[in-house]
Formats: sequence, C-alpha cells, structure tokens
Amino acid sequence: MINQRVDILLATYNGAAYLSEQIESILSQTEGNWRLLISDDGSTDGTEKLVESYATRYPDKIHRVFSERHFGNARSHFLWMAQQSDAAYLFFCDQDDVWYKDKIRRMMSVMMESEKQYGADTPLLVFSDQTVADKELQTISPSLIEYQHHSVARFDYRALLMQNVVTGGAMVINRALATLAAQCRNHRAVIMHDWWYAIVAARFGHIVHVPVPLSAYRQHGYNSVGAKKVRSLKYFLRRIFRMEEIRQGIVAKKQQAIVFSHVYADLLNDEDRAFLDAYCKRRSGLAFYRQHRHLIYGRFRYLSACVFG
Repeated sequence: MINQRVDILLATYNGAAYLSEQIESILSQTEGNWRLLISDDGSTDGTEKLVESYATRYPDKIHRVFSERHFGNARSHFLWMAQQSDAAYLFFCDQDDVWYKDKIRRMMSVMMESEKQYGADTPLLVFSDQTVADKELQTISPSLIEYQHHSVARFDYRALLMQNVVTGGAMVINRALATLAAQCRNHRAVIMHDWWYAIVAARFGHIVHVPVPLSAYRQHGYNSVGAKKVRSLKYFLRRIFRMEEIRQGIVAKKQQAIVFSHVYADLLNDEDRAFLDAYCKRRSGLAFYRQHRHLIYGRFRYLSACVFG
C-alpha cells in the first residue's frame, strides 16, 4: 500500500472513442491509493460529457481540473496539469491507452525502492515498456522499446538531448523531479513533456526502466506522437525523402538544449557547459559528433547529425 498520494494526470482532447477503456483500466488497478485528474482542452466529440459522467460516478477518485486557456498540444497541457498537483508522485496518462491491472503497483514498487536507494529528495523517473497495439488492441509488437529500437542500457542526459526514449504514458515521476522540472517557464521550446522530464532526471537524478510492458500503447492514426518501426523499409524511405523534417528536428533539439542550459545554468558544471555550448551552436561540426559518437544511437541518426547538426 502506498502511503503518499499518487495523482494520475489525464489530458483529453476529442478522445471519446477510446477514453472509457482507459478510465476503466485505471479503475481496475490493483493499487487503490490514487486520484485521477482530468483536464479537457475543448473537445467537440462528447469527451467532456463522458468525463463529467465518470467524475459524477466516482467523486472520491476522479476530479476535473479546468484551465481558462486552450493549449492546442499535449506538451503544454501536461506541463500545466503537473503544476496543478501537489501529490508526491505523478503518473501521466494518454487518453487512448489501456493500463494493465498491476501497472500502478509495480511502478510504485520500483519508485519506492529507488527512493530508498537514492533518497526521496533525488529527482526520479520510472518508466516501463509498453505493448504496441492497433486500434482494436491487437498486438503489433510486444515491446515498444524493441519496436523503436531504443537503447535503455544507460541514461545520459547528453544522449537524451539528441533522442528521447521515455514515453509519457509509461512513466511516473516523484515530487523532487516535478519541482525541479517546473523551473522551466518557456514551454514553447520544450519538444514534449516526457522528453523534458527525462533530460532533467538524467542530469540531476536518475531514470529507472522497468523492462516489462505495463500498458497497451494504442495506434490509431491520430496519436500525438505514435510508435515508429524504425527498422522498417517504409520508415527508412520516409526519412530519406523528408530530409527537411530531419533538419527541423535537429534545430528543435538544439533549441530545447538552449532552454535547458539557461534554466539550470547555476547547477551545471564545467563539463556540462562545454558540451552544451558546443551542441547548442547552429552547426556543432563533424569533430563534435565524432567525439560524442557513443551518445548517438543508430547509424542513420549519427549521419543525420553530422550533415544537419
């Protein structure tokens, strides 16, 4: 049993088609010490009515939170929601996934052990693997990590600046990380909320990976990000013929790194500053990427960085 409160943050937008299955999967969790906070971003498909019905039926477990603005993206919506909670632990929940019954219990068991090892004042992020599923929840791949060919052997913040491996709907963070990450006010330069939390945790605390799928990551064509089968010929050809998209992605990563270097300037050491100064340049140069080749996972990503970065 968890002694401190757990908040689950669910940001919705036109998610009525799959939302009930997600909420029911949370209500069916084997661990019961949680509160579900739901914020809607102006849905027009009946999502708000559905959310209100659940909040009415489960007033002790499900609470609505309201903003006076329209976010227009999951990043800003989730970062705002995190600031509305004072819970000791925060889960982030996608509206179209399905959680397996023991997700909260198993994730929090790892979080408790991690806080015991590193201290509750240490910023911590725990994330699990996920099953990649189609819109009918039929399995596409038993492992999102393998499907996307991610490396989770270690978590270096410098590597994470160049590639995110943490999925928001599969993570839980502690209060220490929530507080430290909230120092960022320029959300427009943050690519995604999960990416930001991962970078901050990797540099100033720890990331712990649970190598077991604890939820189904549903793919239906309207995902904010979605799973990518990076070893497929289709994905490779798509990247080859969209080189401008790759270049823009590298620019966005550098902009996010600039914000990181500014927000945490007083906490960085000389080695950090040297790396960030070089990486945040418009062109870091071949010598930089050769020196840090060990931080870049994948030959195509490395070559793209050398060409465009």
